[in-house]
Amino acid sequence: MGMIALPAATAWAAPGRFPQGWNDDSDLTGIHWEATETPPLQLTPDAIREVSSTGPLVIRLLRTDHGTETPVAGLLEQAQIGCPAGATRFKLNLLLNNRWIVITQGANTPYSVVADLPCQGTQELVFQQESVAGQALGIWQVAERARHKLEGAIGLGFWNRKIEFSWPDDGDYYSWGVVHLTRGDHWDVVGHEMGHAIYDLGGIGAMGGGQHKIDECYTEALALSEGWASFFSAWVNLKLDDADARFEYLVPRRAPIRIENVPEDVCKGQKNEWRVSGFFWDLIDTHDDGEVQAESFARMWRSLEGTRVPTAGAARDRMISGGVSADFLKVIWALNRME
Repeated sequence: MGMIALPAATAWAAPGRFPQGWNDDSDLTGIHWEATETPPLQLTPDAIREVSSTGPLVIRLLRTDHGTETPVAGLLEQAQIGCPAGATRFKLNLLLNNRWIVITQGANTPYSVVADLPCQGTQELVFQQESVAGQALGIWQVAERARHKLEGAIGLGFWNRKIEFSWPDDGDYYSWGVVHLTRGDHWDVVGHEMGHAIYDLGGIGAMGGGQHKIDECYTEALALSEGWASFFSAWVNLKLDDADARFEYLVPRRAPIRIENVPEDVCKGQKNEWRVSGFFWDLIDTHDDGEVQAESFARMWRSLEGTRVPTAGAARDRMISGGVSADFLKVIWALNRME
């Protein structure tokens, strides 16, 4: 596929949305979710449980994730919650918006979570994994987890503009600072598309474009940008010591996508994104699969930030200059069949 010169604010795009040569992530996405109608901007819980009707007001936000209720962080902490004097109930209104991320229907108009609640007692607001509100909060959970991990690893000084998550959209892609998503419950796809945004904000590597399939070879720049995005999703969502680290929804025709154990039939070399993902994952993971050393995400990031390296090989060389062991990089380069 022909290439076009990409502007400084890189864009990845869905098929048909932009000129030929821009990135097509259609092979990566799972089954699209279609609402019967446009979701309301004010989202309501799927259930409200009153744990206690007396005592100080306590609110908990919980979202089911594969049958387990998980806390939703970062919303209550930024809200002003309280009742007017003499009131017995109040209207909770939590914007899915902070200085780093916003979840919208497009045009930067944020969703919010609303509920009518008593002024005392303990209330649990529960959201189901695949419901309308649950999907919006699924995006929030991945984005907040990523923000928290980045803050702890490298700080947020590089994050100089807000990332908008547009949902539900007509494709899964990143374009002009906006992450477009068809579903909010496919955590690995959400993390991958956010990975493109972080890659862009950090100036990590080249902005490849064009159609791609995860098990085929294409351009080195496209393989680097796609491979790093999947690596980022893994870093955010998976355990570093997982002996079978894998994605659940990414690329249904090859699912599960094993990032720790890349299948032998996958195209070899740094022109393949799956191999690039495995290389970056082996750099930081702690599972022994022929390499026992582990580097920090921070050293990898600081070696690459602002460089916009054109290939995975150039990224490897930059990391050597940044203090990563050349012998270690040689081992994981060979382990992932990058030549």
